[in-house]
Amino acid sequence: MRGTAATAIGLSTAACSAPGYRILPAQRLRHGSIGVGGIGRLDLAQIRSHPLVDVVALCDVDASKLSAAAAGAPRAATFRDWRRMITEAGDMFDSVNVSVPDHMHAPITLALLRAGKHVYCQKPLTRTVAESRAVLEVSRASGVVTQMGIQGHSGPTYSQALPLLRSGVIGPVHTVHVWSDRPKGWWPQGVERPSDTDPVPESLEWDLWLGVAPERAFKEGMYHPFSWRGRQDFGTGAQGDMGCHLMDPAVWFLGLGAPLWLRSEGPAPNDESYPLWSTVTCGFARTPFTGPDGIQLTWYDGGKRAPDAVLEPLGLENVWGNACLFLGSEGALMTSPYNAPLLLPQGRFVGVETPRPGGRNHWHEWVDACRGWARPSAGFEYAAHLSEIVLLGNAALHFPGERLEWDSKRLAFPSHPSASDLLYPDYRSGWCDPAFPRA
Repeated sequence: MRGTAATAIGLSTAACSAPGYRILPAQRLRHGSIGVGGIGRLDLAQIRSHPLVDVVALCDVDASKLSAAAAGAPRAATFRDWRRMITEAGDMFDSVNVSVPDHMHAPITLALLRAGKHVYCQKPLTRTVAESRAVLEVSRASGVVTQMGIQGHSGPTYSQALPLLRSGVIGPVHTVHVWSDRPKGWWPQGVERPSDTDPVPESLEWDLWLGVAPERAFKEGMYHPFSWRGRQDFGTGAQGDMGCHLMDPAVWFLGLGAPLWLRSEGPAPNDESYPLWSTVTCGFARTPFTGPDGIQLTWYDGGKRAPDAVLEPLGLENVWGNACLFLGSEGALMTSPYNAPLLLPQGRFVGVETPRPGGRNHWHEWVDACRGWARPSAGFEYAAHLSEIVLLGNAALHFPGERLEWDSKRLAFPSHPSASDLLYPDYRSGWCDPAFPRA
C-alpha cells in the first residue's frame, strides 16, 4: 500500500509558492459547510459574516447540530452524508469548510478538491503524514483556493512577533521550546477503549461518523462530539490539536524545512489513545534566521514545559500555558496566539518597541482569496508542511528514547520500518480512496 500511495501522491513537501488560482467571477460566493457543530459552528459563523457569502448547503452526521445550523440558514439544502452533498448538490456551491474530526479531513477534502471546490479545512490538515502529501498534490492540480484553520496565523499577536524575530534583536536562533497545557481537563488521553456500549442516539448517524475509521461500538461521551481527539483512530492528540497553532511561528518565522530527525521522551501511546503527556525533540537544518548548526525544537504537552533551567534566567514571572519560546544568541522571544509577544529577559530590551498589532480575519482572508482579492496565508502548500511536522511527532511517540532519522523525499524513516508504517492510513472496507487503496 505504501508504494502505491507514494506513487500516487508524489514526494515533494517544500513549502513553495502556491500555483495560480482559478478565481471565481464577480458573483457572490456560494458556500457549503461540512461539520456544523463545535468548531464548525465557529467556522460557519465567521465565513457567513463576510458580506459576499451565501450559505447554500449544510451537512452534519448529527441531526441536532444540523437543525441548529439550518435555523440560521433556512434556504440552505441539508445533508447527513457529505458524499451525497457533493454528488447531488455540487453545482450549488463553490466553496466548503471541512470542520469534522481529524480522521475525516483527508477523505472529504480530497473529494472536494477533485470536484473543484475551494476548501477551508480545520487543523491538522490530516490525521497521517501520507494523507497530507496526498492533499497537497491534489490541491496543486486543482487550482482552487485553500486555507487551514489556524486563525492565529492571521491574528494580531503573530503579526507583532514576526518582525521582532526577523529584526535579529535576539540574534540567530539555536533552540525553540513549544508547550501546551492540553490535554489535561480538555479530553481524555492515556485511556483504554470502553468495554461497554450504549445505544446510538437517534440523532446520530454513527456509521457515517466512523467513516474511514475501523468499526467499533458507540459509547456515550467517549467519542462524539469532542472526546475523540485523544483516540488514535479519530484524532491526533494534544500535539495534533495544538501543535499547528503553537509550532506555527517556529516553522513560519524561521523558514524551517522538513525535520532531519526526531526523538520522543515519556510514555508511549497505548493501543487506543495518546499518552497523558509527551516531549518530542526535532532537529532542523540551518536557515537564514538560525545559527550555523541549525536548531532543535522541543514540543511539550500534558502540563510539561521548557525546563526551569531555561525559564528562570529569562526572569519569567508568569509562564503561559501555551507558548512558543525562541532562544537566540542575544536573548529570547516568547509568543502565543493568545498573548502579546515578550522579549526576554525584559531588562535587556528596554527601549525596543513592540510593533502595533495587525492581522486579518483568517476566514475572510480565504473568502477574499476565492474572489481574487487576496492570497491565503495558510494555504495547503504551507499547511501540509506544518501538519507533517506535527504528525511526525505523533509517530515518534511510539518509540520513546529512539532517534528516528527522517527521509522526507522517500516518506520514510529508513532505519525504522515500524515507524514508517504509522505514516499511512488504513481505510476500512467501503471507504477506500484512490490515493489509498486497501492492500
